[in-house]
Amino acid sequence: MGTPGSPWKRSLGQTAVILVALFSMIAAACGTSDDEPAAAEPTTSDVVAAPTSDDDTADEPAPATTEEPAAPDEPQAPSGEPVRIGILFSNSGPAGIFGPPTANIAELIEEDINAAGGINGRPVETFLADDATDPAIGRQAMERLIESDGVDVVLGTHSSATREAAKPLAEDAGVLYIYAALYEGGECSSVMFNTGEVPSQQLAPVIPWMMSETGGRTWFLLGNDYVWPRRSFELAREYIEASGGEVVGEEYVPLGTQDFSSVAQQIAGSGADLIFPALVGGDAIAFETQAVDFGIGQDAIPRLANIYEENVLGAMGPSVTAGMRVTMGYFKEVDNAANADFVRRYYERFGAAAPPHATFSSHIYDAALLYAAAANAAGSTDTAAVAAALEGLTLSTPTGDISITDSRHLAQPIYVAEIQSDGSQLIVKSFPSVEPDETCDPS
Repeated sequence: MGTPGSPWKRSLGQTAVILVALFSMIAAACGTSDDEPAAAEPTTSDVVAAPTSDDDTADEPAPATTEEPAAPDEPQAPSGEPVRIGILFSNSGPAGIFGPPTANIAELIEEDINAAGGINGRPVETFLADDATDPAIGRQAMERLIESDGVDVVLGTHSSATREAAKPLAEDAGVLYIYAALYEGGECSSVMFNTGEVPSQQLAPVIPWMMSETGGRTWFLLGNDYVWPRRSFELAREYIEASGGEVVGEEYVPLGTQDFSSVAQQIAGSGADLIFPALVGGDAIAFETQAVDFGIGQDAIPRLANIYEENVLGAMGPSVTAGMRVTMGYFKEVDNAANADFVRRYYERFGAAAPPHATFSSHIYDAALLYAAAANAAGSTDTAAVAAALEGLTLSTPTGDISITDSRHLAQPIYVAEIQSDGSQLIVKSFPSVEPDETCDPS
Protein backbone atom coordinates (compact mmCIF):
# COMPACT_ATOMS: atom_id res chain seq x y z
CA MET A 1 0.00 0.00 0.00
CA GLY A 2 1.54 3.34 0.94
CA THR A 3 1.24 6.27 3.23
CA PRO A 4 -1.83 8.51 2.72
CA GLY A 5 -1.35 10.79 -0.24
CA SER A 6 1.47 8.78 -1.83
CA PRO A 7 1.03 6.70 -5.01
CA TRP A 8 2.09 3.11 -5.28
CA LYS A 9 2.44 0.89 -8.34
CA ARG A 10 0.84 -2.42 -9.17
CA SER A 11 2.43 -4.51 -11.95
CA LEU A 12 0.74 -7.85 -12.59
CA GLY A 13 0.89 -10.77 -15.01
CA GLN A 14 -1.96 -11.60 -17.31
CA THR A 15 -4.93 -13.36 -15.81
CA ALA A 16 -5.67 -16.94 -16.82
CA VAL A 17 -9.34 -16.12 -17.12
CA ILE A 18 -10.18 -13.78 -19.98
CA LEU A 19 -13.48 -11.97 -20.13
CA VAL A 20 -14.55 -12.63 -23.70
CA ALA A 21 -16.59 -9.45 -23.75
CA LEU A 22 -13.42 -7.38 -23.37
CA PHE A 23 -12.02 -8.84 -26.56
CA SER A 24 -15.00 -7.64 -28.56
CA MET A 25 -15.02 -4.22 -26.87
CA ILE A 26 -11.44 -3.37 -27.64
CA ALA A 27 -11.34 -5.23 -30.94
CA ALA A 28 -14.44 -3.35 -32.09
CA ALA A 29 -12.72 -0.06 -31.41
CA CYS A 30 -9.87 -1.20 -33.67
CA GLY A 31 -12.20 -2.12 -36.52
CA THR A 32 -12.22 -5.91 -36.06
CA SER A 33 -14.61 -8.30 -34.35
CA ASP A 34 -14.75 -11.82 -33.08
CA ASP A 35 -17.04 -12.71 -35.97
CA GLU A 36 -14.66 -11.42 -38.63
CA PRO A 37 -11.07 -12.26 -37.63
CA ALA A 38 -8.24 -10.82 -39.67
CA ALA A 39 -6.90 -13.37 -42.16
CA ALA A 40 -3.64 -14.96 -41.09
CA GLU A 41 -0.67 -15.17 -43.49
CA PRO A 42 -0.23 -18.77 -44.67
CA THR A 43 2.81 -20.68 -43.50
CA THR A 44 4.58 -23.58 -45.20
CA SER A 45 2.84 -26.02 -42.87
CA ASP A 46 -0.56 -24.65 -43.97
CA VAL A 47 0.06 -25.01 -47.74
CA VAL A 48 -0.44 -28.27 -49.65
CA ALA A 49 0.48 -28.19 -53.35
CA ALA A 50 -2.39 -29.05 -55.70
CA PRO A 51 -1.71 -32.34 -57.50
CA THR A 52 -1.43 -32.46 -61.30
CA SER A 53 -3.97 -34.39 -63.32
CA ASP A 54 -1.48 -37.17 -64.26
CA ASP A 55 -0.35 -37.70 -60.68
CA ASP A 56 -1.77 -41.07 -59.58
CA THR A 57 -1.37 -40.01 -55.96
CA ALA A 58 -3.79 -37.12 -56.38
CA ASP A 59 -6.47 -38.75 -54.24
CA GLU A 60 -4.12 -39.43 -51.34
CA PRO A 61 -4.75 -37.21 -48.31
CA ALA A 62 -2.29 -34.50 -47.50
CA PRO A 63 0.15 -35.50 -44.77
CA ALA A 64 -0.91 -34.43 -41.32
CA THR A 65 1.07 -31.66 -39.69
CA THR A 66 2.02 -31.66 -36.04
CA GLU A 67 1.68 -27.90 -35.80
CA GLU A 68 -1.70 -26.55 -34.62
CA PRO A 69 -2.83 -23.31 -36.25
CA ALA A 70 -3.00 -20.28 -33.97
CA ALA A 71 -6.46 -19.34 -32.77
CA PRO A 72 -7.45 -16.37 -34.96
CA ASP A 73 -9.17 -14.50 -32.12
CA GLU A 74 -6.32 -14.84 -29.64
CA PRO A 75 -4.70 -11.43 -29.11
CA GLN A 76 -0.96 -10.99 -29.22
CA ALA A 77 0.69 -10.61 -25.83
CA PRO A 78 1.47 -6.92 -25.31
CA SER A 79 5.11 -5.87 -25.18
CA GLY A 80 7.28 -2.79 -25.07
CA GLU A 81 7.04 0.36 -22.99
CA PRO A 82 3.90 0.23 -20.85
CA VAL A 83 0.98 2.62 -21.08
CA ARG A 84 0.77 4.18 -17.63
CA ILE A 85 -2.68 4.62 -16.10
CA GLY A 86 -2.88 6.74 -12.96
CA ILE A 87 -5.76 6.23 -10.53
CA LEU A 88 -6.41 9.11 -8.12
CA PHE A 89 -8.84 7.95 -5.44
CA SER A 90 -9.82 8.28 -1.78
CA ASN A 91 -8.31 5.46 0.23
CA SER A 92 -8.33 7.26 3.59
CA GLY A 93 -10.18 10.11 5.28
CA PRO A 94 -14.00 10.38 5.36
CA ALA A 95 -14.37 8.84 1.88
CA GLY A 96 -11.70 6.19 2.50
CA ILE A 97 -14.33 3.46 2.79
CA PHE A 98 -14.73 3.66 -0.99
CA GLY A 99 -11.04 2.96 -1.63
CA PRO A 100 -10.34 -0.76 -1.11
CA PRO A 101 -12.55 -2.08 -3.94
CA THR A 102 -11.01 0.49 -6.29
CA ALA A 103 -7.53 -0.76 -5.41
CA ASN A 104 -8.69 -4.29 -6.22
CA ILE A 105 -10.23 -3.19 -9.51
CA ALA A 106 -6.90 -1.64 -10.53
CA GLU A 107 -5.46 -5.15 -10.64
CA LEU A 108 -8.26 -6.38 -12.88
CA ILE A 109 -7.85 -3.35 -15.15
CA GLU A 110 -4.26 -4.37 -15.80
CA GLU A 111 -5.04 -8.03 -16.23
CA ASP A 112 -8.09 -7.65 -18.45
CA ILE A 113 -6.70 -5.01 -20.80
CA ASN A 114 -3.38 -6.85 -21.10
CA ALA A 115 -5.17 -10.16 -21.70
CA ALA A 116 -7.04 -8.49 -24.56
CA GLY A 117 -3.81 -7.36 -26.21
CA GLY A 118 -3.01 -4.21 -24.26
CA ILE A 119 -3.18 -0.71 -25.75
CA ASN A 120 -1.72 -0.49 -29.24
CA GLY A 121 0.16 -3.70 -28.46
CA ARG A 122 1.71 -2.24 -25.30
CA PRO A 123 1.00 -3.51 -21.77
CA VAL A 124 -0.71 -1.29 -19.22
CA GLU A 125 0.44 -0.56 -15.69
CA THR A 126 -1.63 1.19 -13.03
CA PHE A 127 -0.30 3.70 -10.51
CA LEU A 128 -2.48 4.42 -7.48
CA ALA A 129 -2.53 7.65 -5.49
CA ASP A 130 -4.59 8.42 -2.37
CA ASP A 131 -6.01 11.93 -1.93
CA ALA A 132 -6.94 11.15 1.72
CA THR A 133 -10.24 13.01 1.03
CA ASP A 134 -8.22 16.23 1.16
CA PRO A 135 -7.89 18.48 -1.92
CA ALA A 136 -4.42 19.72 -0.95
CA ILE A 137 -3.15 16.15 -0.67
CA GLY A 138 -5.02 15.32 -3.87
CA ARG A 139 -3.16 18.04 -5.75
CA GLN A 140 0.16 16.68 -4.50
CA ALA A 141 -0.87 13.17 -5.50
CA MET A 142 -1.82 14.34 -9.00
CA GLU A 143 1.52 16.09 -9.31
CA ARG A 144 3.37 12.87 -8.46
CA LEU A 145 1.30 10.84 -10.91
CA ILE A 146 2.12 13.26 -13.71
CA GLU A 147 5.71 14.22 -12.92
CA SER A 148 7.16 11.20 -11.12
CA ASP A 149 5.14 8.33 -12.58
CA GLY A 150 4.74 9.87 -16.04
CA VAL A 151 1.19 8.62 -16.51
CA ASP A 152 -0.57 8.86 -19.87
CA VAL A 153 -4.01 9.27 -18.31
CA VAL A 154 -5.49 9.83 -14.86
CA LEU A 155 -8.72 8.12 -13.82
CA GLY A 156 -10.25 9.83 -10.79
CA THR A 157 -12.79 8.77 -8.18
CA HIS A 158 -12.65 11.35 -5.41
CA SER A 159 -14.36 14.53 -4.24
CA SER A 160 -15.11 17.51 -6.46
CA ALA A 161 -12.82 19.58 -4.23
CA THR A 162 -9.91 17.32 -5.17
CA ARG A 163 -10.92 17.49 -8.82
CA GLU A 164 -10.83 21.28 -8.79
CA ALA A 165 -7.44 21.25 -7.07
CA ALA A 166 -5.93 18.64 -9.39
CA LYS A 167 -7.43 19.63 -12.75
CA PRO A 168 -5.10 22.60 -13.45
CA LEU A 169 -2.11 20.25 -13.23
CA ALA A 170 -3.62 17.92 -15.85
CA GLU A 171 -4.45 20.88 -18.07
CA ASP A 172 -0.93 22.35 -17.79
CA ALA A 173 0.64 18.96 -18.57
CA GLY A 174 -1.85 18.06 -21.31
CA VAL A 175 -2.68 14.77 -19.56
CA LEU A 176 -6.10 13.22 -20.15
CA TYR A 177 -8.20 13.18 -16.96
CA ILE A 178 -11.30 10.95 -16.80
CA TYR A 179 -13.32 11.79 -13.71
CA ALA A 180 -15.24 8.65 -12.85
CA ALA A 181 -17.01 9.59 -9.60
CA LEU A 182 -20.64 10.56 -9.32
CA TYR A 183 -20.62 14.34 -9.01
CA GLU A 184 -22.64 17.54 -9.33
CA GLY A 185 -22.10 18.08 -13.09
CA GLY A 186 -20.97 21.21 -14.89
CA GLU A 187 -17.37 20.14 -15.62
CA CYS A 188 -15.94 21.04 -19.03
CA SER A 189 -12.27 21.01 -19.96
CA SER A 190 -10.21 20.14 -23.01
CA VAL A 191 -8.46 17.33 -21.11
CA MET A 192 -11.49 15.98 -19.20
CA PHE A 193 -14.26 13.44 -19.63
CA ASN A 194 -16.76 12.57 -16.90
CA THR A 195 -18.14 9.06 -16.57
CA GLY A 196 -19.86 9.13 -13.17
CA GLU A 197 -23.54 9.76 -12.52
CA VAL A 198 -24.70 13.38 -12.33
CA PRO A 199 -27.74 14.50 -10.27
CA SER A 200 -30.00 14.89 -13.29
CA GLN A 201 -29.47 11.19 -14.06
CA GLN A 202 -29.85 9.95 -10.49
CA LEU A 203 -32.79 12.15 -9.51
CA ALA A 204 -34.93 13.28 -12.45
CA PRO A 205 -36.42 9.83 -13.13
CA VAL A 206 -36.19 8.53 -9.56
CA ILE A 207 -37.73 11.26 -7.36
CA PRO A 208 -41.21 11.00 -8.91
CA TRP A 209 -40.92 7.19 -8.79
CA MET A 210 -40.01 7.37 -5.08
CA MET A 211 -42.93 9.63 -4.27
CA SER A 212 -45.30 7.33 -6.12
CA GLU A 213 -43.92 4.23 -4.40
CA THR A 214 -44.09 5.63 -0.86
CA GLY A 215 -46.90 8.15 -1.07
CA GLY A 216 -44.57 10.69 0.57
CA ARG A 217 -44.47 14.33 -0.53
CA THR A 218 -42.54 16.33 2.12
CA TRP A 219 -38.75 16.04 2.06
CA PHE A 220 -35.82 16.87 4.32
CA LEU A 221 -32.50 17.32 2.49
CA LEU A 222 -29.32 16.65 4.51
CA GLY A 223 -25.88 16.84 2.97
CA ASN A 224 -22.21 17.54 3.51
CA ASP A 225 -21.27 21.14 2.97
CA TYR A 226 -19.62 21.20 -0.43
CA VAL A 227 -20.57 21.58 -4.05
CA TRP A 228 -21.92 18.08 -4.87
CA PRO A 229 -24.67 17.97 -2.21
CA ARG A 230 -25.59 21.60 -2.85
CA ARG A 231 -26.03 21.04 -6.59
CA SER A 232 -27.84 17.75 -5.95
CA PHE A 233 -30.30 19.52 -3.67
CA GLU A 234 -30.81 22.40 -6.08
CA LEU A 235 -31.97 19.95 -8.72
CA ALA A 236 -33.80 17.73 -6.24
CA ARG A 237 -35.92 20.69 -5.15
CA GLU A 238 -36.95 21.27 -8.79
CA TYR A 239 -37.92 17.61 -9.30
CA ILE A 240 -39.72 17.43 -5.96
CA GLU A 241 -41.79 20.53 -6.63
CA ALA A 242 -42.53 19.45 -10.22
CA SER A 243 -43.88 16.18 -8.77
CA GLY A 244 -46.19 17.99 -6.33
CA GLY A 245 -43.91 17.68 -3.31
CA GLU A 246 -42.37 20.14 -0.88
CA VAL A 247 -38.96 20.59 0.76
CA VAL A 248 -39.54 21.24 4.48
CA GLY A 249 -35.90 21.36 5.56
CA GLU A 250 -32.40 21.63 4.08
CA GLU A 251 -29.22 21.39 6.15
CA TYR A 252 -25.50 20.99 5.50
CA VAL A 253 -22.78 19.67 7.80
CA PRO A 254 -18.99 19.75 7.40
CA LEU A 255 -17.18 16.69 6.07
CA GLY A 256 -16.08 14.62 9.03
CA THR A 257 -19.14 15.35 11.18
CA GLN A 258 -19.79 12.61 13.74
CA ASP A 259 -22.39 14.19 16.04
CA PHE A 260 -25.79 14.50 14.35
CA SER A 261 -27.94 15.05 17.45
CA SER A 262 -28.85 18.64 16.56
CA VAL A 263 -29.82 17.97 12.96
CA ALA A 264 -31.67 14.79 13.98
CA GLN A 265 -33.86 16.88 16.26
CA GLN A 266 -34.54 19.29 13.37
CA ILE A 267 -35.63 16.44 11.14
CA ALA A 268 -37.84 14.97 13.84
CA GLY A 269 -39.70 18.25 14.17
CA SER A 270 -39.87 19.10 10.47
CA GLY A 271 -42.86 17.02 9.46
CA ALA A 272 -40.83 15.40 6.67
CA ASP A 273 -42.09 12.07 5.41
CA LEU A 274 -39.06 11.44 3.16
CA ILE A 275 -35.32 12.09 3.70
CA PHE A 276 -32.76 12.63 0.95
CA PRO A 277 -29.32 12.19 2.58
CA ALA A 278 -26.26 13.22 0.53
CA LEU A 279 -23.67 12.29 3.15
CA VAL A 280 -20.29 10.75 2.40
CA GLY A 281 -18.70 7.67 3.93
CA GLY A 282 -18.19 7.89 7.69
CA ASP A 283 -20.58 10.84 7.99
CA ALA A 284 -23.39 8.76 6.47
CA ILE A 285 -22.68 5.90 8.85
CA ALA A 286 -22.70 8.21 11.88
CA PHE A 287 -25.96 9.90 10.88
CA GLU A 288 -27.93 6.77 10.10
CA THR A 289 -26.85 4.87 13.21
CA GLN A 290 -27.72 7.89 15.40
CA ALA A 291 -31.00 8.58 13.57
CA VAL A 292 -32.50 5.38 14.97
CA ASP A 293 -32.06 6.71 18.52
CA PHE A 294 -33.99 9.87 17.62
CA GLY A 295 -36.93 8.01 16.12
CA ILE A 296 -36.16 9.07 12.53
CA GLY A 297 -34.66 5.85 11.21
CA GLN A 298 -35.63 4.28 7.91
CA ASP A 299 -38.59 2.51 9.50
CA ALA A 300 -40.03 5.93 10.49
CA ILE A 301 -38.99 8.13 7.54
CA PRO A 302 -38.03 6.42 4.25
CA ARG A 303 -34.73 7.37 2.59
CA LEU A 304 -33.74 7.94 -0.99
CA ALA A 305 -29.94 8.09 -1.03
CA ASN A 306 -27.63 8.74 -3.96
CA ILE A 307 -24.22 7.81 -2.52
CA TYR A 308 -24.94 5.03 -0.03
CA GLU A 309 -22.98 2.29 -1.76
CA GLU A 310 -22.60 -1.23 -0.42
CA ASN A 311 -19.51 -0.69 1.72
CA VAL A 312 -21.21 2.19 3.55
CA LEU A 313 -24.47 0.28 3.91
CA GLY A 314 -22.62 -2.73 5.26
CA ALA A 315 -20.98 -0.59 7.95
CA MET A 316 -24.41 0.70 9.01
CA GLY A 317 -25.81 -2.82 9.38
CA PRO A 318 -29.08 -4.31 8.10
CA SER A 319 -31.07 -3.29 11.16
CA VAL A 320 -30.44 0.32 10.11
CA THR A 321 -30.59 0.00 6.33
CA ALA A 322 -33.50 -2.38 5.65
CA GLY A 323 -35.98 -0.65 3.32
CA MET A 324 -33.68 2.16 2.14
CA ARG A 325 -33.73 2.97 -1.57
CA VAL A 326 -30.50 3.93 -3.30
CA THR A 327 -30.13 5.35 -6.81
CA MET A 328 -26.86 4.74 -8.66
CA GLY A 329 -25.36 3.78 -11.99
CA TYR A 330 -24.17 0.37 -10.78
CA PHE A 331 -24.85 -2.33 -8.23
CA LYS A 332 -23.15 -5.70 -8.27
CA GLU A 333 -26.63 -7.20 -8.71
CA VAL A 334 -26.96 -5.72 -12.23
CA ASP A 335 -28.46 -8.52 -14.32
CA ASN A 336 -26.34 -9.09 -17.40
CA ALA A 337 -23.92 -11.84 -18.38
CA ALA A 338 -20.83 -9.62 -18.41
CA ASN A 339 -21.53 -8.40 -14.88
CA ALA A 340 -22.27 -11.88 -13.54
CA ASP A 341 -18.93 -13.09 -14.89
CA PHE A 342 -17.09 -10.02 -13.63
CA VAL A 343 -18.51 -10.27 -10.09
CA ARG A 344 -17.67 -13.99 -10.01
CA ARG A 345 -14.08 -13.29 -11.02
CA TYR A 346 -13.80 -10.44 -8.50
CA TYR A 347 -14.71 -12.65 -5.55
CA GLU A 348 -12.72 -15.59 -6.83
CA ARG A 349 -9.66 -13.35 -7.05
CA PHE A 350 -10.02 -11.34 -3.84
CA GLY A 351 -12.02 -13.72 -1.64
CA ALA A 352 -15.58 -13.91 -0.37
CA ALA A 353 -14.84 -11.27 2.29
CA ALA A 354 -13.47 -8.73 -0.22
CA PRO A 355 -14.92 -5.21 -0.02
CA PRO A 356 -17.88 -5.16 -2.42
CA HIS A 357 -17.29 -3.92 -5.95
CA ALA A 358 -19.65 -0.94 -6.17
CA THR A 359 -20.41 2.17 -8.22
CA PHE A 360 -17.06 3.94 -7.68
CA SER A 361 -14.92 0.96 -8.61
CA SER A 362 -17.30 0.10 -11.44
CA HIS A 363 -16.90 3.54 -13.01
CA ILE A 364 -13.11 3.32 -12.70
CA TYR A 365 -13.21 -0.02 -14.55
CA ASP A 366 -15.50 1.42 -17.24
CA ALA A 367 -13.28 4.49 -17.60
CA ALA A 368 -10.25 2.25 -18.16
CA LEU A 369 -12.11 0.25 -20.84
CA LEU A 370 -13.23 3.46 -22.54
CA TYR A 371 -9.67 4.79 -22.52
CA ALA A 372 -8.24 1.53 -23.89
CA ALA A 373 -10.83 1.36 -26.66
CA ALA A 374 -10.28 5.01 -27.63
CA ALA A 375 -6.48 4.76 -27.57
CA ASN A 376 -6.62 1.62 -29.70
CA ALA A 377 -8.96 3.32 -32.15
CA ALA A 378 -6.68 6.37 -32.27
CA GLY A 379 -3.54 4.24 -32.58
CA SER A 380 -1.97 6.58 -30.06
CA THR A 381 -1.96 7.70 -26.44
CA ASP A 382 -1.73 11.35 -27.47
CA THR A 383 -4.31 13.24 -25.40
CA ALA A 384 -5.93 15.06 -28.33
CA ALA A 385 -6.12 11.88 -30.43
CA VAL A 386 -7.64 9.81 -27.62
CA ALA A 387 -10.09 12.60 -26.75
CA ALA A 388 -11.29 12.69 -30.35
CA ALA A 389 -11.77 8.92 -30.33
CA LEU A 390 -13.70 9.06 -27.06
CA GLU A 391 -16.36 11.34 -28.56
CA GLY A 392 -19.46 9.22 -29.18
CA LEU A 393 -17.74 5.99 -28.09
CA THR A 394 -20.17 3.24 -27.04
CA LEU A 395 -19.35 0.07 -25.09
CA SER A 396 -21.19 -2.76 -23.40
CA THR A 397 -19.63 -3.34 -19.97
CA PRO A 398 -20.66 -4.98 -16.68
CA THR A 399 -22.51 -1.71 -15.95
CA GLY A 400 -24.62 -2.08 -19.10
CA ASP A 401 -24.59 -0.14 -22.35
CA ILE A 402 -22.73 3.16 -21.96
CA SER A 403 -21.81 5.91 -24.40
CA ILE A 404 -19.93 9.21 -24.31
CA THR A 405 -22.22 12.09 -25.24
CA ASP A 406 -21.25 15.38 -26.87
CA SER A 407 -21.18 16.88 -23.37
CA ARG A 408 -18.21 14.60 -22.52
CA HIS A 409 -20.41 12.87 -19.95
CA LEU A 410 -21.80 9.37 -20.02
CA ALA A 411 -25.26 8.20 -21.04
CA GLN A 412 -25.75 5.17 -18.83
CA PRO A 413 -28.25 2.97 -16.99
CA ILE A 414 -29.58 4.16 -13.64
CA TYR A 415 -30.74 1.59 -11.10
CA VAL A 416 -32.71 1.80 -7.85
CA ALA A 417 -31.90 -0.82 -5.23
CA GLU A 418 -33.92 -1.54 -2.10
CA ILE A 419 -31.96 -2.83 0.87
CA GLN A 420 -33.37 -6.09 2.23
CA SER A 421 -33.65 -7.22 5.86
CA ASP A 422 -30.48 -9.31 5.52
CA GLY A 423 -28.54 -6.35 4.10
CA SER A 424 -28.63 -7.57 0.50
CA GLN A 425 -29.54 -5.28 -2.37
CA LEU A 426 -32.48 -5.91 -4.69
CA ILE A 427 -32.74 -3.84 -7.86
CA VAL A 428 -36.38 -2.75 -7.95
CA LYS A 429 -36.26 -0.26 -10.82
CA SER A 430 -34.04 0.23 -13.86
CA PHE A 431 -33.81 3.11 -16.31
CA PRO A 432 -31.85 1.66 -19.26
CA SER A 433 -30.09 4.68 -20.77
CA VAL A 434 -30.36 8.02 -19.02
CA GLU A 435 -28.88 11.02 -20.80
CA PRO A 436 -27.04 13.56 -18.63
CA ASP A 437 -28.49 17.06 -18.61
CA GLU A 438 -25.09 18.55 -19.38
CA THR A 439 -23.43 20.68 -22.03
CA CYS A 440 -19.74 21.12 -22.81
CA ASP A 441 -17.77 22.92 -25.52
CA PRO A 442 -14.11 22.60 -24.55
CA SER A 443 -12.80 24.45 -27.62
